[in-house]
Amino acid sequence: MWWLPALAYAAMVTQDVLGSVLVMAEADRRAHTAALCDTVQDAARLTGLLVVTGTALDSRDLPLKVAVIAATLAADYSGTWLGVRVGDRLIRARGALCGTG
Repeated sequence: MWWLPALAYAAMVTQDVLGSVLVMAEADRRAHTAALCDTVQDAARLTGLLVVTGTALDSRDLPLKVAVIAATLAADYSGTWLGVRVGDRLIRARGALCGTG
């Protein structure tokens, strides 16, 4: 079951990165990018939800529960940080291509 915290982390980082890029894409009126981010973000959200609720409700292993929660919280911060970096690069790249940045 060691892989559950890693899966929770990966799902939450993916969700947060895509969420940050989604907001930036919507603000920049990039509908296809925003729609793609929203769709993939939902898959990551459902994966994370299944891992966290499955672990919290089904497992009697307290260290595993703590590890999953800690991984999720760490992923919240790092995913948002990374998402802002990725989104900023996408916006700057588009501005350079369009002559607006």
